[in-house]
Amino acid sequence: MLTDNHLAILAKLRSDARMSLAKIGRETGLPTSTVFDYYQDLLDGAIARHVTIPDFGRLGCPLRKRYLVRTADRKRTLAWLKSHPNVNDLYRVDSHDAFFEAYFPDVNAAETFRDSLKQALRPRELKEFDILEEIKHEGFAPKNEP
Repeated sequence: MLTDNHLAILAKLRSDARMSLAKIGRETGLPTSTVFDYYQDLLDGAIARHVTIPDFGRLGCPLRKRYLVRTADRKRTLAWLKSHPNVNDLYRVDSHDAFFEAYFPDVNAAETFRDSLKQALRPRELKEFDILEEIKHEGFAPKNEP
């Protein structure tokens, strides 16, 4: 079971994954060796992976959209979306075949993507949402229940 110290260290890592264990120790009031031990515990199950989250706008793809799609062939749909270079996140959901996010350099590229999707997958239903502003991302912090 995770302790409050585990969760404090996890919170520090979620705010800055490159933060040194020594700095985490200073900010949490724990010795670096103890932080290291707690970190090792977290690696054994609570930390799924370390990733870099790019700023897609600075990479030339400022247009961000999310989609819900339902087709006649879920397996084919997921394979097509999984291999498409504009698709960043892809989820299988209960009411549709897929929920996914894609990034584009401009509106023309987004329209080309939508046309390609319609031609390749022939969706029964397609819902498209423009992401206007990110309000909260990667903000969940679990709490220990008594």
